[in-house]
Amino acid sequence: MVHWGDPAPLAELAAAWPDDRRFELVVVDNGPFTPSGEFADHPGWEAVRRRGRVVSAGRNLGFAGGANAGAREARGELLLILNPDARPEEGALEALVEGFRRNPRAAGLAPRLLGEDSRGDGGEPQFAWQLRGLPSAAQLLAHAVGIPAASEARAEPAAGDAVEQPAAAALALRRETYEAAGGFDPAFHPAWFEDVDLAARLVAAGRPLLYWPDATFRHALGGTVGQLGYGRFLWTYQRNLVTYLGKHHGAATAALARLLLPAGLLLRLALLPVRKPKRAATRAAAARGLAGALAGALTGWRRPRGWTAARGAARTADAGASAPSPPPPRPGGGDPPSVAVCMVTRNSRHDLAGCFAAVAALEHRPLAVVLVDCASTDGTVAEAEARRGLLEEAGVPLTLLPLAENRGFAGGMNTALAAAPEADWVLSLNADARPEPDYIDRLLDRAAAHPELAVGAVTGRLLRPPAADGEGAPLIDACGMRLTRTWRHLDRGSGEPDRGQYPRAERVFGATGAASLFRRTALEDAALEDAALEDAGLEDTALEDAGLGDAAQTEALGGEPTGPQVFDPLFHSFREDAELAFRLRERGWEILYEPTARAEHRRFNLPSRRAAMPAAVNRHSLKNRYLLRVYHQTPGNLLKTLLPTLTRDLLALGYVLLREPSSLPAYAWLWRHRRRLARRRRSIQARRRRPAAELDRWFGASGRPL
Repeated sequence: MVHWGDPAPLAELAAAWPDDRRFELVVVDNGPFTPSGEFADHPGWEAVRRRGRVVSAGRNLGFAGGANAGAREARGELLLILNPDARPEEGALEALVEGFRRNPRAAGLAPRLLGEDSRGDGGEPQFAWQLRGLPSAAQLLAHAVGIPAASEARAEPAAGDAVEQPAAAALALRRETYEAAGGFDPAFHPAWFEDVDLAARLVAAGRPLLYWPDATFRHALGGTVGQLGYGRFLWTYQRNLVTYLGKHHGAATAALARLLLPAGLLLRLALLPVRKPKRAATRAAAARGLAGALAGALTGWRRPRGWTAARGAARTADAGASAPSPPPPRPGGGDPPSVAVCMVTRNSRHDLAGCFAAVAALEHRPLAVVLVDCASTDGTVAEAEARRGLLEEAGVPLTLLPLAENRGFAGGMNTALAAAPEADWVLSLNADARPEPDYIDRLLDRAAAHPELAVGAVTGRLLRPPAADGEGAPLIDACGMRLTRTWRHLDRGSGEPDRGQYPRAERVFGATGAASLFRRTALEDAALEDAALEDAGLEDTALEDAGLGDAAQTEALGGEPTGPQVFDPLFHSFREDAELAFRLRERGWEILYEPTARAEHRRFNLPSRRAAMPAAVNRHSLKNRYLLRVYHQTPGNLLKTLLPTLTRDLLALGYVLLREPSSLPAYAWLWRHRRRLARRRRSIQARRRRPAAELDRWFGASGRPL
């Protein structure tokens, strides 16, 4: 069921819904009165939660997009598309199941719709409105000039009779049919003609829809128009009429309709003193609606100012909302994007079996895995070889590259990227991460849903494993990355009990390297240029003396790079994903968060465990705090954040002096190599495409709406 507007009908729907596990109730909330907004306490929401689930879209997906979102969330083999003002009579759902059993070739069943039983007569049958033939081009052209279409049923069909175009107010479909047809077309936004379009596609495919009056539903007509208003209804209805004509009867027919519509609207305006449209509340409302539709027809359906509410852009969802709505599926046609999974391991033997099993279960293909091991001493490489079959049995090739030294996540990932096959996207994956089977597909769908954005990366909802006793809500690990005014980069929601917060897809500052999808062209565009890597070699042992030196760090400041330097090798441990996020954003790439893409991530390295971390790792963490600012802080940002960052710097220095003196060499290393680091900063900043003010807006912001 797709909800938009008044939540009052939800309580009646929930009350009529049978208490039977076979029948799952999924309500897709398109707003604007959401379960966490102004009407959060409305009894309709609580009633639905007791009987089913609420999927928060975060914006108005329209009827088509909302139905597609609900279908993806639902688990059943049969899908019942239901309007908010329709509810089943006793036994109606069982009758639909029986109808599908008796009619195995039926693509779908249209139940019997009755009006509200307000007069004690059982309610008026609605078959004349509900069951129609597919409209011809001539009928729709006549409709464009105000002549009613004559496609309504004149007599109620018998059970099992084929019907061409049943209304989707209550329509049951086989999932396989629905998915094979591609679902409803979101182009018919927010409503009208999406069910006509789907019926036309099913008829063309030879998949019959049958009438099944044994299943009876109560339905109150006209609720959406009352909430939307006559003007917005007429504007949307006529635009979608033209869209339908163009899709099913050709561009010439749609062009003819665009020519006829203004004449029809002018005629209706002229007749308004003697004939008020029945859907309009008053003649004044009718005049405004007709004038708005006329302006739309003459301007190519440019949306009037102030109509954002018509799209129901309800962005008030917050903590406490239920499962989010998935993105629309990628358009069909063409080869699916290729994805390379790049992993870096260091003493990860115990994690590999579970990680490989999760990767093998990923639904997306083509897929390949490149694993770079950074000098593990616990048998990680042998374990990877022993578990190779988990991947290869699933048709996923594995490239295993053991290194003789520990290059850290950044150096190891650069090695993996250089060895990865030419893939459209790269999934960076930690060994302790377990993505769900549809993880990649949902991330790709989110990227494809926003062609207007240069999407460089997409990340999902990462959750920590459940507690050993199984009690308590699971903890969030990361829902994208945010920046604070102290120049900290934090994973959104990290450590919070998962109560449905961060329910909507958003723009976020960055994506964690634990399990995020990166567009390959974005990584190549943001990679460090050779000029940033061609400093003179280090003559002394400064790195080693500071406890920061290894082959990768020495190569990073002097020596020839070995392959693309997407991650900066100087960020040996920690903050390398945040630094990459800065470069991606400075080059104009967008980073998105998709809440329905879920993965489990154990995560050992946490600020709360700093005392248990190796001293060298803590030195890298401290060093990288300042490297991030050396590379990316602008003079204007320095002034804006001076007080909070200086306060935090002094606290960090005090902590190191009193509690962690082993990290003091990090300060000496930064000072000793300040000139080389300044040259690297100049090289990075010279490639900036976006103004500094654009990035400054991310400091203190959790996320931004799409």
